[in-house]
Amino acid sequence: MNSNREPKCVIISAGSFVPVDIPLYEGDYCIACDAGFKYAQEMGILPDLIVGDFDSASEQDPIVLRSIEEIALHDPDRIVRLNVVKDDTDTMKAVKIGLEKGYRKFYLYGATGGKRIDHSIANIQTLLFIKHNGGKGYIMDSDKMLMIAENEEISFNVGNTGYLSVFSLSEVSKGVTLKGLMYTLEDGELKNDFPLGVSNEFIIDEKASVSVKDGTLLIILQFDDVHAN
Repeated sequence: MNSNREPKCVIISAGSFVPVDIPLYEGDYCIACDAGFKYAQEMGILPDLIVGDFDSASEQDPIVLRSIEEIALHDPDRIVRLNVVKDDTDTMKAVKIGLEKGYRKFYLYGATGGKRIDHSIANIQTLLFIKHNGGKGYIMDSDKMLMIAENEEISFNVGNTGYLSVFSLSEVSKGVTLKGLMYTLEDGELKNDFPLGVSNEFIIDEKASVSVKDGTLLIILQFDDVHAN
């Protein structure tokens, strides 16, 4: 293991999930949210913590709920049971726990899709919460990744293919520059009521970057293989 690698908090939620490689190293921390525990089981992962009110687990698979109850009986410190009536989503609670434990890099799996589009939107807001609390958050899927850029530059390695879309979460994002993409922009503006930044494309032999001087951007990558610096 690279000793310079920053430990990460991996959160597995209960949205849509396609089995993917979830690398976990010494120092990393894994939290399963409610029925996300089923996905962890499928990947052969025993989470460090299982968080939720377990409503979706009981709806999705009673066997999964029984597994959670078994863990609660024999290893109660691995379970954080939440009230059904609460302000935090299960994923937001998991993020807060990760932040309290000192983690500043978060990878969220199973955080989009599923039956509830409202949870997908909530998890995008959770990325912003991570950013505003000094961290970096990524929503991961088998073929896409979501991240936030706020008053900063994010660059991508040469060799990426696929689509990159950029949306302003703030009313206006100023000083937006897109480089190394099919459609470039220099010191422009994006607004939250017009999707100008949708469906840009990587150029395989160019190093792409997205920067914003004043504002908050949601970056969505639809990819074959993409890595952000």
